[in-house]
Amino acid sequence: MKSTSTSFLPFHLPLIEEADIQAVCEVLKSGWITTGPKVCQFEDEFARFVGAPHAVSVNSGTAALHVALDAVGLKEGDEVLVPTLTFAATAEAVLYFKARPILIDSEPDTLNIDPAQVERAITPRTKAIIPVHFAGHPCEMTQLLEIAHEHDLKVIEDAAHALPARYRGRMIGTLGDITCFSFYATKNITTGEGGMATTENNEYAERMRMMRLHGISKDAWKRYSAEGSWRYEILAPGFKYNLTDFQAAMGITQLARCDAMLERRNVLARRYTDALDRLDAFELPTVRSDVQHAWHLYVIRMNSKALNIHRDQVIEELRQRNIGVSVHFIPLHTHPYYRKTWSYRDGDFPVTEDYFDRCISLPLYPAMSDDDQARVIDALAAIASSHRRSSEYTRSPSWMHSTPANQKIDIEQPQLQRSAHDLPLNVETTLREPTVRSLIFRAWYSRVGKRIFDVLFSCVSLLVLSPVLLVCAIAVRLSSPGPIYFWQTRIGRGGRPFKLIKFRTMIQGSENLGPRITGDGDARITAIGRWLRKLKGDELPQLFNVLKGEMSVIGPRPEVPEYVVSYTGEQREVLTLRPGMTGVASLTYIDEEKVLATHPDKEAFYISVLIPHKLSLELAYCRNVSLSNDIRLILATIGCLLHFEAKPPVQTIIPNQSAVTDR
Repeated sequence: MKSTSTSFLPFHLPLIEEADIQAVCEVLKSGWITTGPKVCQFEDEFARFVGAPHAVSVNSGTAALHVALDAVGLKEGDEVLVPTLTFAATAEAVLYFKARPILIDSEPDTLNIDPAQVERAITPRTKAIIPVHFAGHPCEMTQLLEIAHEHDLKVIEDAAHALPARYRGRMIGTLGDITCFSFYATKNITTGEGGMATTENNEYAERMRMMRLHGISKDAWKRYSAEGSWRYEILAPGFKYNLTDFQAAMGITQLARCDAMLERRNVLARRYTDALDRLDAFELPTVRSDVQHAWHLYVIRMNSKALNIHRDQVIEELRQRNIGVSVHFIPLHTHPYYRKTWSYRDGDFPVTEDYFDRCISLPLYPAMSDDDQARVIDALAAIASSHRRSSEYTRSPSWMHSTPANQKIDIEQPQLQRSAHDLPLNVETTLREPTVRSLIFRAWYSRVGKRIFDVLFSCVSLLVLSPVLLVCAIAVRLSSPGPIYFWQTRIGRGGRPFKLIKFRTMIQGSENLGPRITGDGDARITAIGRWLRKLKGDELPQLFNVLKGEMSVIGPRPEVPEYVVSYTGEQREVLTLRPGMTGVASLTYIDEEKVLATHPDKEAFYISVLIPHKLSLELAYCRNVSLSNDIRLILATIGCLLHFEAKPPVQTIIPNQSAVTDR
């Protein structure tokens, strides 16, 4: 039902109920209005709610970050890894110590700090990582904690958006060394201003309690009570960061309704998703399967291929309709201070910059009515309709969208002059007008059936090929010193990093001593490695990636993070599927190493020519996922592997060959 209201709809309104008002009034009447028994009660109840041994209240989320960094011993000259997509306070707290915040780009889907780039940014001066759980979606904490443990770094979570969020069943507030929450007016629970730091470390907790009130010894707040003493000791030069009792009283009543308010946020988020998913003008937020989102923000991104106006004009049109929205956040590296001090420039953080250019935070808060939300949805639908690009555009990430009738999927093969007994690589399907039954089956296969197929195929393959895997493992072990397996970070479904596993085919440590891209005849490849690569046997351990749900049997080939960050918006559609062990591009370039061997700058050729061509092939597959296509691709893969010895030197037709460096 459409809304008829025309009054201004604010971006946020706090949900203040009678219980909150009554609790504050009782404190005002009690005569004890600064830090006192209500603060202690709030800390105890918050610690139980989160599941942490200690909760230390302060007067802001910024103060929580400050005392947390002090507790872990941050010093002048240290470095702290911080996402560029965050509010000023996250990096500002680092600067209080004359330490340096090192800015990091975002993951493409969640917009949280990218663990792969975190690992590359670590130096001997790095002291800590501050992951920010953006919008209420938890960061990839398993990888971040592993990185921190490996490099002896502290993890201080900025959870200003993340109450109550969970990561793999664990509450945010119980994962890092210290977790910092905010109770600012717009947060999921509010005390007007306020913050909390949780930890399981007794020493950190004691240090933060002392430093929040001038560095005075324990229980200094009791000196005006019956059991207190006028004597106190200053143990360190502390801060004036204590929370008041009337703020804590409101925090207690808000905390009691935290789960109920989350449920309302969930309802509103689902309603936005259901309504806006019908439009191709907007990209909707990602929610990974292993998290509980706190839905502090609902952030959409403009689809520039569907709309002919910029994000700023969309915001202006919403304002003209009396609808308040916001933008979270203006990336830190774009602000004058960071540009002048550390010479950051446009292009340094491509994922965050692309996001910032297209993002809008929609109103979402428990006090928001269904009628309020209908106004927002109606306005966005009207804007999408009136500013639609004239050329036809189909949003391909959704499984509900099929390729237009009679369009062909051409899975081309390079001109390899294969012998007559080779199975063809050409898998060509003419799409006719789909029936309702075929659409239903295709949707079921894409969402459910493909995963069932992957599990069954990987289980059977691992069982049948176990002797082959054993022989390969022994051969690798005997071929040269080093581990049997090679692990590498790749980008999977939804932009999520994972560790791809292969049999090691290179001399241990040599991957860092030459070109990143290997060509045929590379001296770093072992004798056994050459055979494994030729037979594609080094890929067999990826059946375990398939079994774990990180990969699929058929799908786009996963790339390393530094290549993925340069994908265009359309190319990122390949991230809507699990990456595959084999697929269209893998078969088209099955002799890729021979192609690369003919180019002196292999990486430049790979980035500028091969990746765009591969992605164009994989996009066609992503838009036409079906069981029949997957079966054809598996048969084509088997055919190639059975007749590997019949392949003469490769000659490949490359798109835009005139632009390719002369061989």
